[in-house]
Amino acid sequence: MSVKYPNLLSPGKIGKVELRNKTVMAAMGMSQAENGFVNKAVLNHYAERAKGGVGAIIVEVTCVDSPLGLNTKGMLVIDDDKYIPGMAQLADVIHKGGSKAFLQISHTGRGARRKIIGDQPVGPSAVAMPYSYMMGLANETPRALTIDEIKNIEEKYAQAALRAKKAGFDGVEIHAVGYYLGQQFLSKTANIRTDEYGGSRENRLRFHLNIIKRIRELCGEDFAVIVKLSVMEMGKDGGISMIDGLYYCKELQKAGVDAIEVLAGIWSDEAGKNQKPESAYSDCMAVALCLVMKIGLMLTAGKKKITLIGGGRAQNPVASEKALASGQCDLIFIGHGLLAQPDLVNLIAEGREDEIRPCIGCGHCINHQLQHGERAVCSGNAVLARGDNDHTIIPAETKKKVVVIGAGVAGVEAARIAAMRGHTVDIYDAANEVGGQLNLACKPPFKQHLGLMKPYLERQLELHGVNVYLGKKITKEDVLAMNADAVVCATGIKPATLPVEGAERAVNALDILNGTSSGKNVVVIGGGSIGCETAEFLAKQGKKVSVIEMTDALAGNTGKTAQTILLGHLKGNKVDILTECRVEKITSTDVVYKSKDGKTCSVKADTVVVATGTRPEASLYESLKDEIKEIYNIGDSNGGGIIPNAVYDGYTVGNMI
Repeated sequence: MSVKYPNLLSPGKIGKVELRNKTVMAAMGMSQAENGFVNKAVLNHYAERAKGGVGAIIVEVTCVDSPLGLNTKGMLVIDDDKYIPGMAQLADVIHKGGSKAFLQISHTGRGARRKIIGDQPVGPSAVAMPYSYMMGLANETPRALTIDEIKNIEEKYAQAALRAKKAGFDGVEIHAVGYYLGQQFLSKTANIRTDEYGGSRENRLRFHLNIIKRIRELCGEDFAVIVKLSVMEMGKDGGISMIDGLYYCKELQKAGVDAIEVLAGIWSDEAGKNQKPESAYSDCMAVALCLVMKIGLMLTAGKKKITLIGGGRAQNPVASEKALASGQCDLIFIGHGLLAQPDLVNLIAEGREDEIRPCIGCGHCINHQLQHGERAVCSGNAVLARGDNDHTIIPAETKKKVVVIGAGVAGVEAARIAAMRGHTVDIYDAANEVGGQLNLACKPPFKQHLGLMKPYLERQLELHGVNVYLGKKITKEDVLAMNADAVVCATGIKPATLPVEGAERAVNALDILNGTSSGKNVVVIGGGSIGCETAEFLAKQGKKVSVIEMTDALAGNTGKTAQTILLGHLKGNKVDILTECRVEKITSTDVVYKSKDGKTCSVKADTVVVATGTRPEASLYESLKDEIKEIYNIGDSNGGGIIPNAVYDGYTVGNMI
């Protein structure tokens, strides 16, 4: 046992199921099943996390009633015995890795989309899914379930649990958060029934209590039951109060539930100034809710018997250890940290925390899976949900001298993988530090977690023996003189030009983020993510800021959740937004533009900031591509665009060399 983390790494327990430590991989939808069946991608995904040391794995959201209960085409399904063999394989690989296996069973209810299920969604009541900036997903009005249909779905949950037991799982988790049916029954805004399933807290909980009772009848007392529960919801459409949450916890404990994974939700179509993107969430942010539930159970039930699982950005072992040591929770759930670093727990146990690839809270995983129904991707882990999730690095048959130009995320990933395969690798960058665009991307407000990747990149280069040369701009002649067997160009971006009169008076947004001073009245030209983040950056300094954008939308190249939060911040900081406007010229005092109704207008500006996008900086590659036999152009210099694409480029090329 680790002296440093004695609580985190000591054995844990869910019901009668013994865990090797107190870490739990939270269920996260990956959308990588094949027609509902477990496939190689699913097996490899969970096998890696089990081998990585986590105590228990809660396998992602799994449908008990297909197609009506599906949320994506790639969702796992367990509504028929035909799925048991695949599920048995899954439970087996998890057990072989040393983890205990739980299956999250779920029904999407009113959150389902007609284009996925081929029919009108259903719910406790005919109340449409509201739009939430956290999830998007506004949906059509569902059909209210009949009593008989509800009882049928209850039985489907129980039969799903029985199939999970037959497949070898140690227990199940009933999904009752977010936009799923379990949450909908508990919410007084989603559930407005007046019969035995609606109205009072007791009635709203009946759906769950019936399921739990039936699972116990079919699966026995040794089969663990967890409930993933929103103990409170905020926002105008929030339908679960803290008092509701305390009551639900008390009654679930009385019903014999073994553990509750404690979360909260928010239903609001507009983010405010104080809402934070995931890139600014605090470590173990949900743990405090466990403590509230613990105290509430002591006061209302006389004692706390049930296991409380808390977490939220719990990849930080110091914060997790503190939460356990102080008794705030009994187990720690880890989500995105395990997507980024499958062997996270092993690295912690071995004292190798500096090798952990951090989750930077970029939200691409959520955006891809939840809002687009695609496989989740990760800005750090190029393997995640790509192909078969095979993390194997195959040693190179022929060892080569590899030169990488550019030490941003794409270049470092290419260098890392190439070195792991046995090549001798040199990496160069004109800047005096590793990280490329990350060094600027973490400068705007609430983007601090993006900076966590930089020390990781530096450590990986050191760990794998990559020779690092910084502060020198590399020319064509320099590269040719290196006599490399393979060259990787990852030279990043250059600012796009602004073809208007007076453009020479403007400064670039990247320069502003890098410390260039500005006046009191600032106009930002370009309302993409960089422009909007720069505007917020300046507004928080007390500047009067206006943003001029040609299109009708701001930050359209950003994930939906992050976009809505960013726009909320701009509104809260009183940034003037001028959309569908075209800049005509920049003077010494003003920016002149044509509004969407064709009128010529102007806005006062001491400083004009250009954020009209970037272009690939591929000139070095273009000059070398006909002179070097094995040469690659990757990342932003090849139009990479977002971090996951850049990292995947680097990973792919590193394996090709």
